[in-house]
Amino acid sequence: MLSRLQSISIFYAAALLLFTFYWAHYYPTYSGHTKGEELFTALVVFVFLTFFYFLVLQLTVERNNWALALFLPLINAIVTFLITVVVLWLGSLDGNPKEDILIFGVTYTLLSATAGLVLWNK
Repeated sequence: MLSRLQSISIFYAAALLLFTFYWAHYYPTYSGHTKGEELFTALVVFVFLTFFYFLVLQLTVERNNWALALFLPLINAIVTFLITVVVLWLGSLDGNPKEDILIFGVTYTLLSATAGLVLWNK
Protein backbone atom coordinates (compact mmCIF):
# COMPACT_ATOMS: atom_id res chain seq x y z
CA MET A 1 0.00 0.00 0.00
CA LEU A 2 1.27 3.45 -0.88
CA SER A 3 1.91 6.04 1.78
CA ARG A 4 0.41 9.54 1.54
CA LEU A 5 3.79 10.91 0.48
CA GLN A 6 4.11 8.40 -2.35
CA SER A 7 0.51 8.94 -3.50
CA ILE A 8 0.93 12.71 -3.62
CA SER A 9 4.26 12.37 -5.44
CA ILE A 10 2.84 9.97 -8.04
CA PHE A 11 -0.11 12.30 -8.68
CA TYR A 12 2.26 15.29 -8.98
CA ALA A 13 4.62 13.47 -11.36
CA ALA A 14 1.73 12.23 -13.51
CA ALA A 15 0.21 15.72 -13.72
CA LEU A 16 3.49 17.34 -14.74
CA LEU A 17 4.37 14.63 -17.26
CA LEU A 18 0.92 14.87 -18.85
CA PHE A 19 1.28 18.65 -19.08
CA THR A 20 4.79 18.26 -20.53
CA PHE A 21 3.71 15.99 -23.35
CA TYR A 22 0.58 18.04 -24.06
CA TRP A 23 2.48 21.33 -24.09
CA ALA A 24 5.27 19.93 -26.28
CA HIS A 25 2.77 18.98 -28.97
CA TYR A 26 0.25 21.83 -28.73
CA TYR A 27 2.21 24.92 -27.64
CA PRO A 28 1.79 26.68 -31.03
CA THR A 29 -1.95 26.79 -30.41
CA TYR A 30 -1.52 28.88 -27.25
CA SER A 31 1.90 30.46 -27.49
CA GLY A 32 2.82 33.67 -29.22
CA HIS A 33 5.56 34.14 -31.74
CA THR A 34 8.36 35.18 -29.42
CA LYS A 35 11.27 32.74 -29.32
CA GLY A 36 11.54 31.07 -25.93
CA GLU A 37 8.02 31.93 -24.86
CA GLU A 38 6.91 28.30 -24.98
CA LEU A 39 9.64 27.18 -22.57
CA PHE A 40 9.05 30.15 -20.26
CA THR A 41 5.34 29.34 -20.08
CA ALA A 42 6.14 25.71 -19.28
CA LEU A 43 8.62 26.85 -16.61
CA VAL A 44 5.99 29.05 -14.94
CA VAL A 45 3.54 26.12 -14.80
CA PHE A 46 6.23 23.74 -13.49
CA VAL A 47 7.38 26.10 -10.73
CA PHE A 48 3.81 27.00 -9.69
CA LEU A 49 2.75 23.35 -9.46
CA THR A 50 5.95 22.46 -7.62
CA PHE A 51 5.36 25.20 -5.04
CA PHE A 52 1.88 23.76 -4.55
CA TYR A 53 3.29 20.20 -4.38
CA PHE A 54 5.83 21.12 -1.70
CA LEU A 55 3.18 23.07 0.22
CA VAL A 56 0.91 20.00 0.23
CA LEU A 57 3.84 17.89 1.39
CA GLN A 58 4.54 20.36 4.21
CA LEU A 59 0.96 20.25 5.42
CA THR A 60 0.40 16.52 4.92
CA VAL A 61 3.65 15.03 6.12
CA GLU A 62 4.12 17.65 8.86
CA ARG A 63 7.82 18.21 8.51
CA ASN A 64 9.12 21.74 8.86
CA ASN A 65 11.21 22.40 5.78
CA TRP A 66 9.70 25.75 4.80
CA ALA A 67 12.98 27.05 3.38
CA LEU A 68 13.18 24.01 1.13
CA ALA A 69 9.56 24.33 0.11
CA LEU A 70 10.11 27.95 -0.94
CA PHE A 71 13.51 27.77 -2.63
CA LEU A 72 13.71 24.23 -3.98
CA PRO A 73 11.43 24.81 -7.01
CA LEU A 74 13.67 27.66 -8.15
CA ILE A 75 16.86 25.70 -7.49
CA ASN A 76 15.39 22.74 -9.41
CA ALA A 77 14.57 25.05 -12.33
CA ILE A 78 18.16 26.29 -12.51
CA VAL A 79 19.64 22.79 -12.22
CA THR A 80 17.19 21.44 -14.79
CA PHE A 81 18.03 24.24 -17.22
CA LEU A 82 21.72 23.36 -16.97
CA ILE A 83 20.97 19.65 -17.43
CA THR A 84 18.85 20.47 -20.49
CA VAL A 85 21.68 22.49 -22.03
CA VAL A 86 24.14 19.64 -21.42
CA VAL A 87 21.75 17.03 -22.89
CA LEU A 88 21.16 19.18 -25.97
CA TRP A 89 24.89 19.71 -26.38
CA LEU A 90 25.93 16.08 -25.82
CA GLY A 91 23.10 14.74 -27.94
CA SER A 92 23.89 17.14 -30.79
CA LEU A 93 20.22 18.12 -30.82
CA ASP A 94 19.17 21.31 -32.56
CA GLY A 95 17.10 22.57 -29.63
CA ASN A 96 13.74 23.00 -31.28
CA PRO A 97 11.00 23.97 -28.82
CA LYS A 98 9.46 20.48 -28.71
CA GLU A 99 12.79 18.91 -27.68
CA ASP A 100 13.44 21.68 -25.16
CA ILE A 101 10.06 21.25 -23.50
CA LEU A 102 10.29 17.46 -23.38
CA ILE A 103 13.81 17.35 -21.97
CA PHE A 104 13.19 20.17 -19.50
CA GLY A 105 9.79 18.87 -18.40
CA VAL A 106 10.79 15.27 -17.82
CA THR A 107 14.00 16.25 -16.03
CA TYR A 108 12.26 18.84 -13.84
CA THR A 109 9.49 16.40 -12.93
CA LEU A 110 11.88 13.61 -11.98
CA LEU A 111 14.13 15.95 -10.00
CA SER A 112 11.27 17.59 -8.07
CA ALA A 113 9.37 14.36 -7.34
CA THR A 114 12.56 12.67 -6.15
CA ALA A 115 13.43 15.65 -3.97
CA GLY A 116 9.95 15.58 -2.44
CA LEU A 117 10.16 11.85 -1.74
CA VAL A 118 13.64 12.07 -0.22
CA LEU A 119 13.38 15.30 1.78
CA TRP A 120 9.91 14.79 3.25
CA ASN A 121 10.31 11.08 4.02
CA LYS A 122 9.78 10.33 7.71
